[in-house]
Amino acid sequence: MKHVKRFSTLLIALIMVLAMSSTAFAYTITLEQNEDDKGTHTYVAYQVFSGDLFEDDGKKVLSNIIWGTGVDGEALAEELENTEFGEGEKPFAACGSAAEVAEVLQQFDNDAENTQKFADIVAKHLTTPAGTGSDKIEGLDEGYYLVKDADGSQDGKEDAAYTRFILEVVSDVTADVKSEVPSVDKKIKDGEQELSAASASIGDTVSYEITSTVPDMTGYEKYFFVLNDTMDKGLTFNDDVAIKIGDKTLTKDTDFYVETGKDGDKTTIKIVLKDFIQYKDQKDDAITVSYSATLNEDADLSETGNANEVQLTYSNNPNYDYNGDPDHPDEPGPDEPTGETPRVQTKTFTTGIELIKVDSANESKTLTGAKFKIEGEGVVVTLINKEIYKEDTNGTWYMLKDGTYTETAPTDATKDKYDDEGKKKFAKVTEVVKDTKTEPVIAEGYVDEKGHLKFEGLNEGTYTIHELVAPNGYNLLKEPVTVEITAETDDDKLTCEWTAKMGDTELSANDNHLFEVKIKNKGGAELPSTGGIGTHIFYALGSILVIGAGIILVSRKRAGK
Repeated sequence: MKHVKRFSTLLIALIMVLAMSSTAFAYTITLEQNEDDKGTHTYVAYQVFSGDLFEDDGKKVLSNIIWGTGVDGEALAEELENTEFGEGEKPFAACGSAAEVAEVLQQFDNDAENTQKFADIVAKHLTTPAGTGSDKIEGLDEGYYLVKDADGSQDGKEDAAYTRFILEVVSDVTADVKSEVPSVDKKIKDGEQELSAASASIGDTVSYEITSTVPDMTGYEKYFFVLNDTMDKGLTFNDDVAIKIGDKTLTKDTDFYVETGKDGDKTTIKIVLKDFIQYKDQKDDAITVSYSATLNEDADLSETGNANEVQLTYSNNPNYDYNGDPDHPDEPGPDEPTGETPRVQTKTFTTGIELIKVDSANESKTLTGAKFKIEGEGVVVTLINKEIYKEDTNGTWYMLKDGTYTETAPTDATKDKYDDEGKKKFAKVTEVVKDTKTEPVIAEGYVDEKGHLKFEGLNEGTYTIHELVAPNGYNLLKEPVTVEITAETDDDKLTCEWTAKMGDTELSANDNHLFEVKIKNKGGAELPSTGGIGTHIFYALGSILVIGAGIILVSRKRAGK
């Protein structure tokens, strides 16, 4: 009985030791997300190799390597045996075991392309995951792991991409997740200047420039890069797209194609770069897309403004074998995983004045034949929606020394990578930036048959209106009329409220969103004419003179006698 008790005690002690041992060798992968990737991720870790942990001169290594619990080792080895790496070489051709595969893999150290290719093949033969997590994967045994996004987790998400990578786990380790998320920006070109505001004058050509860079396409066999632009009805697309990648100017139809369409009263423009994977070796090279539009007579003069926006659709899953749309192979198929950048939108606001020529004595009477000239400095107002980081003690973001931001808090080991050692916190907020551009305005014209004249495409500013020709029978204005227009933008609603004054008088806008300005003219002086009262006055004066002459004549005769 005593021996049984002793055995039980030893067994319990052994179980506790084993439990403590397993806990002691349970490791954690901490995942630091790429700052450009805004997706919420769920990562899955698969053990590729397992073995015995050995420490030699302070360095931990795996020995007696076998296939891990996360792969079908036999199928993986078979595919590796027949796969070319580098320049037609088959380094795994003679490998018959996990240890031999690991030995060849060791030669790939600092060879990112071949290591990624190995990871791509491993991803085809995964079985049971060892752990999952969004920022940490815990409880892992020592070994060699493939870490990837959970299938379907990033499909259709904005500013997000899938990733997969290989890493050794022989202690707690931090991995920088390098999911590649391309970006896109859009500006208005005015000579050498890059602006966010377009000219608001109807008939003007507005030149646009979209910029991006060639993304890291490691792990992809096919990659899609499709720009989608939308223009309000007040903008007419001029179909003059030009594209440059690095130093190469692309040829339309050969290197890219453009498709236009309609979405309600908006114009849609799709720009597709053909066989984009051919630029794989040009990572980070500049991509420049330029084209223009004309502000037309349908330009919105209300507080809504004229919007123009662009969005990029791109391949975001290196684990997926892309084929493309059957009818358009350079565009993703309807069920293939893609990512989208946030829409970059600019809004340009404009308004106008409608002159009404009236008789000063009877304002309901409109006059024709008048000609006016308007001149002044107008300010085009544009609102741009941007995402920024603001210092906030309650924020969850930290600024790194390279100028990017992360939600991963600094530790004693990593604080040197952070600005001010990570003592400052930031909140990510959406801010609307107001952009302005001053433009000279000068125009002239005659009022129509109803006595009206419109000056459209005006903006915030002060305008002077001169009368050049008066209506027949009316006097020309002695002094010009001054109208002051102001714009009050709503940064939350992305709208603009216009107000206008003529002197101290507040002006009202009509149904066409034009401020009405009444110009009053006085008639010329009315001279005496036959049959008028002046004639009677002359007659009276004449009678008096005749009578007076008679009296003088009679008096003179009497005096002579």
